[in-house]
Amino acid sequence: MTRDEVLAAIRRDDTIENVDLSGLDLSGADLSGGRFENTVLRKVNFTVAKIQRTGFTGCDLFGAIMAGVDLTGVIWHKMNLKGVILREAVLREAVLTGADLAGADLTLADLSSAVLDHARLDKAVMAGAVLNWTVLYQASLVDADLSGADLTRATFMEADLSGARLKGCKLHKTFLRDCRLPGQDFRGAEFIMVQAGGADFTGCDFTGADITQSDFSGADLTGAKLDAVKGKRSVFLETTLTAASLKDARLYQSCFDKSKLKRADFSRADIEQAIFTRAFCQGALFIGANCAYTDFSHADLTAADFGSARLYRTKLHRSLMDHVNWEGANREAALGTDPDLAEAENW
Repeated sequence: MTRDEVLAAIRRDDTIENVDLSGLDLSGADLSGGRFENTVLRKVNFTVAKIQRTGFTGCDLFGAIMAGVDLTGVIWHKMNLKGVILREAVLREAVLTGADLAGADLTLADLSSAVLDHARLDKAVMAGAVLNWTVLYQASLVDADLSGADLTRATFMEADLSGARLKGCKLHKTFLRDCRLPGQDFRGAEFIMVQAGGADFTGCDFTGADITQSDFSGADLTGAKLDAVKGKRSVFLETTLTAASLKDARLYQSCFDKSKLKRADFSRADIEQAIFTRAFCQGALFIGANCAYTDFSHADLTAADFGSARLYRTKLHRSLMDHVNWEGANREAALGTDPDLAEAENW
C-alpha cells in the first residue's frame, strides 16, 4: 500500500491488516482513528504524525521513527518496538505491557503514569526521560541508559537494572522492591525516601548520597560503600551489610534491627539514637563513632572495635561483647544489662 492508500483506508474506517508497510513515509499524516492489525511497520517514518486514537494490534514497529509524537494513552500489548525512535515523545498513561523496546531511543520522552510491566528495555536510551508514577513491574532494563532521568515515585518491582546507567537520576520516593542493581554508582545521588526492600545492591557505591528516610529492609548491600551518606531515619531492617563501608555516615535515628553487619565499618559515623537491636556486628568497626543513645540490646558485638567511640547512654543490654575493644571510649557512660528487664524477658 502507498501512503495515499493508507490514508484513504483510514477515511473509509477500514482496518489495515496483514500487510507489509516497511519503510513507508507517513510523516505529518493524520492517522487519527486508524486501525492497524498484524501490520509490519518496520522503519516507518511517523514524524509529526497524528497517532492519538490510532489502534496498533500485534504490529511490528521495529526501528520506526516516532520522535516527538504524542502517544498519550496508547495501549500496545506485546508489540515489537525494538530500536524504535521515540525521542521527546509523549507517552503519558501509555500501556506497553510486554512490549519489546530493546535498543529503543526514549531520550527526553515523557512516560509519566505509563505502564511497562513485563516490558523489555535492555540497552534502551532513556536519558533525561520523565518516569513520574511509571510502573515497570518485572521489566528488564539491562544496560539501559537512564542518565539524568526523573524517576520520582516510579515503581520498579522485581525489575532487572543490571548494568543500567543511573548517573544523575532523581530517585525521590521511588519504589525499587526486589530489583537487581548490583555494582551501581549512586555517588552523590538524591536517593530520598526510596523503598528498596529486598533489592540487590551488592558492591554499590553510595558515597556522599542523600538516602534520608529510605527503606533497605531485607536488601543485600554486601561490600557496598555508604561513606559520608546523609541517611537520617533510614531503615536497614534485616539488611545484609557484610563488609560494607559506612565511614563518616550520618545515620541519626536509623534502624539496623537484625541486620548482618559483620566487618562493617562505621568509623566516625553519627549513629546517635540508632537501633542495632539483635544485629550481628561481629568484627564491626565503630572507631570514633557517635553512639550516644544508640541501642545495641541483644546485639552480637563479638570482636567489634569501639575505640574512642562516644557511648553516652548507649544501651548494651544483654549484648554479646567478647573481645570488644573499648580503648579510649567512655564506656562508663553506657548502660549495661538492665536486671529487671532481663528478668522480665526470661519470664
